Amino acid sequence: MGKKLILYLSHCGSSIGGGEKQLAYLATNIDQEHYQPLVVCPDDGVFVEHLRCADIPTVILALPSWRKMKSLIARYRAVEKLATLAKTHNAKLVHTSDSWFNPYLCSLKKRLEIPVISHVRTLLTTAQVRKYKFNQMDRIIAISQKSKTALIQAGIDARKIDLVLNCVDLDAFQSLDRPERSTEYVVGIVGRIEPFKRQKEFIEIAAAVVAQNKDVQFHIIGAALNTPEHRAYEQDIRQWVLKYQLQEFVHFRGHRTDMPNVMQELDLLVTLSAGSVIAEAMATGKPVIGTPIGSTTEMIVHGVTGYVVPLDPIDGIANKIIQLANDPIRSMRIGQAARKHAEEAFGIDMHVQKVQDIYQKLLTIS
Repeated sequence: MGKKLILYLSHCGSSIGGGEKQLAYLATNIDQEHYQPLVVCPDDGVFVEHLRCADIPTVILALPSWRKMKSLIARYRAVEKLATLAKTHNAKLVHTSDSWFNPYLCSLKKRLEIPVISHVRTLLTTAQVRKYKFNQMDRIIAISQKSKTALIQAGIDARKIDLVLNCVDLDAFQSLDRPERSTEYVVGIVGRIEPFKRQKEFIEIAAAVVAQNKDVQFHIIGAALNTPEHRAYEQDIRQWVLKYQLQEFVHFRGHRTDMPNVMQELDLLVTLSAGSVIAEAMATGKPVIGTPIGSTTEMIVHGVTGYVVPLDPIDGIANKIIQLANDPIRSMRIGQAARKHAEEAFGIDMHVQKVQDIYQKLLTIS
C-alpha cells in the first residue's frame, strides 16, 4: 500500500505562532513511510519557508471567512480549488490546525467522502461549537481537558474527542547552565503583542514586583501585527511603562525566531494566555507561572514545575515572582523539575504517535 496523503489547513503562512509550531512538529515528524503531509496556507511567508526547508509540500490558497456575506463568491471559489487540490493529490484525510476552517472541512467531507479532523487550541463557547459545525467533524483533537469538557458541555459526543497535549522539541530546547552574570533575575513573557496575550497586565505585575525588588528585569518578547488595533495596543503598553516609570526594568525584545536562545536568557517565564511556550520554557529548565486558563493547569504541575495563579489580583503572581527572585536556588530546582516533566509529558514522538493512532482508526473505518 502507498502513502496516505494528509491535507492540513494552516491558520497562517506568513508568521509562526504556537499553532504553526505544533503543526510543523507534526508534519515533519509524521511516519513518512505511511503518510504524506501537504499543508495549505492562506499566505506566503516565514512559516511556509520553514515547511519548505523541511521538505514539506505546501500550497498557497486563501480561505476567506466563511460567514461574511461579502466573501460568498470568494468562499465558493476557494472550496472548488480546495476540492480540486484534494482530488488531484488523492487526499485520504483533512486535518485543520484552526477550528475556524471547519466549514471548509464539512464541504470537503460532503464532496469527497473523506474523514475530517479539527484541532481545538482554545476554549470555545457553546455558540462557537455550533457556529463552526463541530458536530460534523469525524474527530476532534483538544489540547486540554478544559477544552474537551467545553466541547462535551456543548453537546459533542465525548467519543469523538481525543486529548493530545502540545509538544516541544526536547533536543532544541535544552536545560543548560548559563554563564555567570549579574544578580538580576529575568522574567519574560513571550508571544505576539495583542490583547489576548495580556502584556498590559504583565506591566502591572512588573510594577508590583519592582516596588519590592529592583533586581528583577522584565522582557517582552514578541511584536505586534501591522494592524491599527495591534499597533495601538503596543503603544498603550509602552505608555504604561512610562506611566509606572519602568523604563529601566521593562525591555521590548521584539520578534525573535531563536526561541531556544530566548528561553536561555530567562530565569522565569510568565504566561497569561497559555500556549506551547509553557512546554518550551519547561524543556529549557525554567519555572513557569501561568493562570488557570486553557491548557495551563494541565501543563504546569503546581508547586513542582511552576505555579498556576489567578490573574486577579495581580499581587498573587507578583508575590510568586518575588519569592523565586529572592531564592534563586529554589528557582533553579523548580526549573530542573520542569525539564524532567517536559521529558515525560511533552515529547514529539509521543504527540505524533497519538495523532497517527487517530488517523489509523479513521482511515481503517473509511
